[in-house]
Amino acid sequence: MAAGRQPTTGGEPPGLVHPAAAHPRSPRRGRSVRERRPRRVTERTCTTTGLHLVAAGGQTAYRVAKDRYGALSARRNEHVGPPPVGSDPGAGDSRGRYDTIGSTLYLADSRRCAYAEVLNGFRAERAQIARTAQSIGMAVDEYIETVSAEARANGVDVPWSVSVDWQLERSIYEIRLPRQGWWVRIDHPDTLNALENLASATAGAMGEVTMLTATEVTGPNRDLTTLLAHVIRQQMLDDGHEPLGIVYPSRTLTGTCWAYWDRRADENLPPGRNDLLQVTSQNVGPDPAFADTAQYYRLPILGAR
Repeated sequence: MAAGRQPTTGGEPPGLVHPAAAHPRSPRRGRSVRERRPRRVTERTCTTTGLHLVAAGGQTAYRVAKDRYGALSARRNEHVGPPPVGSDPGAGDSRGRYDTIGSTLYLADSRRCAYAEVLNGFRAERAQIARTAQSIGMAVDEYIETVSAEARANGVDVPWSVSVDWQLERSIYEIRLPRQGWWVRIDHPDTLNALENLASATAGAMGEVTMLTATEVTGPNRDLTTLLAHVIRQQMLDDGHEPLGIVYPSRTLTGTCWAYWDRRADENLPPGRNDLLQVTSQNVGPDPAFADTAQYYRLPILGAR
């Protein structure tokens, strides 16, 4: 055996070093503070009011409006709950579902949903024809064809057709929603439960609100829904801010809608950085989504090519 050479007892041959020993593994380091980003909360229940909240995120929304008013204007409502004493009972109720005192803008999460919402009036006309057909014992399709043939013979349009003027007067607007803040989700059990308690502490609301279900809070009773919206708008959330408005399912089940309360406009202030922002506009007539939605509901579009 050569001088100075030690006998091996197994393992690596003399003079060789195991790769793991040559490059020892450094201890695992935790992710930096920047890397450990907390997961963004998109829904939660307010610890102060009990209302269920949905986080704003600058989503893209759509709104159909008359061109003369523009994308971001709304009629200012003057009362909530039952009509004032002395009101004309035959005047009808022009309030939106979640109107409060002031300006409320309604938006949808898709073009199809926005069109489905504004075409409901024409659908109601067609539904009335269907009820008439049933009352006289005729098949609905047969009666509708009879009415349509008579209208053509007399040179008039059927009541449920979408006129050229209606199309020319309106555009569909793409709008960016606020990037910060919270929407109140109306169709959530936490919100229903909270509203029963909150309404009892609001002047004028206790007599109107007893037990709430999804049917009441999303239904056509404007005396109730405007009162509930008024109660929600008055709340201060647990982060010290007021709610942006209400998020709710479209009555047509074609998507999600938002009712946005334009507080700055009500205070005669210019739009802020977190307000609605118009992105694009397009006349409804040439929009394929408009034609598809009208066809889906079997509504004739006058002037269509």
